[in-house]
Amino acid sequence: MTYQYKARFEKAFRRHGPQERERIAEAVEQIQAFFETRHAPEGLGLKKLFSREGLGAVFEARATLALRILLAVQQDTVRFLMVGDHDEVRRFIKTFQ
Repeated sequence: MTYQYKARFEKAFRRHGPQERERIAEAVEQIQAFFETRHAPEGLGLKKLFSREGLGAVFEARATLALRILLAVQQDTVRFLMVGDHDEVRRFIKTFQ
């Protein structure tokens, strides 16, 4: 598996405080471990939202109670698209519809 971090993800990551960045980084590690082993921790809350041609399967994962990570999986590539609260994720998803 290869992992890519989109500019929007990296910008949003830097915007958060140190504790939130640590939680996001832990969630990213858990997501990567899931795609390597297919075992996800219960608290990760990884769920498939939809699939789009050219984008792949889009998933949401929980970094904290308030923060979500949006990622797309296509073939052997996982792209971390963005991180934000529930409303930010919903607005971002609307760009695909």
